[in-house]
This record gives sequence, C-alpha cells and structure tokens, in this order.
Amino acid sequence: MNWYFMRHGQINSNLNHVYSGRSDEPLNSTGLTQANRAAEVIKTAKIDSIICSPLVRTSQTANIVAIENQLSYHTDEAFIEMAFGPWEGKSETWVAEHYPFEWALWNSAPHKLQLPRRETLLELQSRVIKRMNKIAATKKAIENILVISHVAVIRAAVLHSENRPLSDYKSVQIDNCQLVPVTLREVPFWDHCL
Repeated sequence: MNWYFMRHGQINSNLNHVYSGRSDEPLNSTGLTQANRAAEVIKTAKIDSIICSPLVRTSQTANIVAIENQLSYHTDEAFIEMAFGPWEGKSETWVAEHYPFEWALWNSAPHKLQLPRRETLLELQSRVIKRMNKIAATKKAIENILVISHVAVIRAAVLHSENRPLSDYKSVQIDNCQLVPVTLREVPFWDHCL
C-alpha cells in the first residue's frame, strides 16, 4: 500500500498567517486554482482511494480532485487539523505578543509545547499513525491512498515516515496542494517521537 498526503488549497488564513485550526474556512480563488492543478497531478499517481479531513477546505479540495479523477472520497476525523486551543483563529503576531514564552518554545522546540485544549505534536502524530495502521490492516487490496489534510497532520506523518524526531517539525515544508509520498513504517512510532 502506498500513501500520499496533500495539503488543502490555499485559504485566506494562510495568507494572513492565522492559525485557522478547525474552523470551516473555505478555499479562496487561489486555493480553487491549486486544487484544479492538483487534480491533474494526481492522475500520474494512480490513486485508488481518497480520504480527507472533514473540514470544508479539505472537502472542497478532495471534491475537485475526486471528480477530475473519477473517484469518490470520504472524510475521516483522524486526519483533521491539530487542535490549537487558545491560538485557534489568532494570528502569529497576536500569539507572539500574548504568549511570548510559548511562542518562543513553539519555534525552538515545538514538540515540548503544551497548552490547555491544544494537542501536543505527540498526540497529533499518535492519532494519525494509529489510523493509518488501522486502514492498512483492513484495506490490503487498495494500492494507492491519497489523504487530503492539513500542514500539521502531514508534517507529523512525514516525520514518522522518515524516522525523524518531532523536534524537526518546523523543518518540514508543506505547500498548499503539494503531493507528498509517505511510508508507513512498521516499527512503533513512539520509539522516535522525541
């Protein structure tokens, strides 16, 4: 089974450096264009199944990609964006001003950040990898799966795939509608999470 991840198309919060988190913000015009281009790229990957986060921006992206490739898609809560807690809907500038210590930690050692109602990177990676393992165990006939999700989810999956620590989180660059192959390793992900 081959896994591919794709970040949703652009939303206005991406442009404004806002933590959109689990808000249901739709794609902007650039995001719609990106999704249509991505639909063409997907044709070369020969995708069998599409899964997406339940948020509007991922569902819009998945719908465009699925229609162009004559596929269906379904949503899965396990691939929803990270819960950002008190940072949800706030700009990076606002966060830096109101949470200076936590902002510095997020940019230097993101795997150590803990805030009320906010997922840690380990919690995020745990739910993503557990779900991938469950899907892999039950859908052995499917060869190529595309997950349309969010930057935090994809970074966590990539770090697991590359056997890298969560402290490398900020070094993983994921652009809107970028197709990213991910290998589901068979060793326990928690062995190398910190």
